[in-house]
Amino acid sequence: MIATGSRRTVGVLLVLLLAVIVTLTGQVRSTDRRQVGPLGHLLLSWLTPVQLGMNHAADTVIGWWRGLNEIGQLRLENARLRAEVERLTRDVATLQEAAAENARLRRLVEFRAQTAVSTVAARVAMRDPSRWFTTMTIDRGARDGVRTRDAVVTADGLVGRVMEVYPTAARVLLISDPRSAVGVLVQSTRDAGVVEGQGRDVLRLRYVSRESSLRPGDVLITSGLGGVFPRGIRVGTVRAVLRPPGALFQEAEVVPAATVGRLEEVLVIVGRR
Repeated sequence: MIATGSRRTVGVLLVLLLAVIVTLTGQVRSTDRRQVGPLGHLLLSWLTPVQLGMNHAADTVIGWWRGLNEIGQLRLENARLRAEVERLTRDVATLQEAAAENARLRRLVEFRAQTAVSTVAARVAMRDPSRWFTTMTIDRGARDGVRTRDAVVTADGLVGRVMEVYPTAARVLLISDPRSAVGVLVQSTRDAGVVEGQGRDVLRLRYVSRESSLRPGDVLITSGLGGVFPRGIRVGTVRAVLRPPGALFQEAEVVPAATVGRLEEVLVIVGRR
């Protein structure tokens, strides 16, 4: 009984399928092939929304997948560009530092060529962190001919003098140290005085004659007296003149010619004694 019923159901389905095929075939063979007939319209009305929905879903999935791929590629490209920017930034910093160092060394070489004294080039190895005493250590010492009291200069002017010497290093007392005193001349008037350190960026000029026409902007150079500093090295520029009432001498604030707080390379004048 079950087998007979199943055969009947299959037969009915086959008949219906055959009828649909015959109907569609007849419609296709009709004179106007663009017309699909009522049954075709019915099937199309059922299938079109399904097809549109599937197409929309497929487009959405494809767009989403492409977006993920593009995001991944953009992240990779962004990481690559960031690494490239960091590398270029390091290269630029290195080139700028090399250019600045070359400029400083070129000035030292030019200054060295213009002077008639023997010099030794040195680099600043360490600075004294003390607030009251201003010194620094350079990487040249007794093995290089450096001795105590040797003058230390840059292309800008006087830096200080050597106070302690070791085999491969030396300690320099800067002109800004309160223990420092340098005999100077006012370049324009040739009046003599003494420049003393104050433990800060501004020096003090003392013992200048009251009759001297000292004024801001005057350049001070080493006098050469005392045998420590050669004559004619630029020391600084007068910033303000002080004339205390009743004082025997004039005084002045002086801006150092060499920026002693930012030195990296110096010259030590050797072999003078």
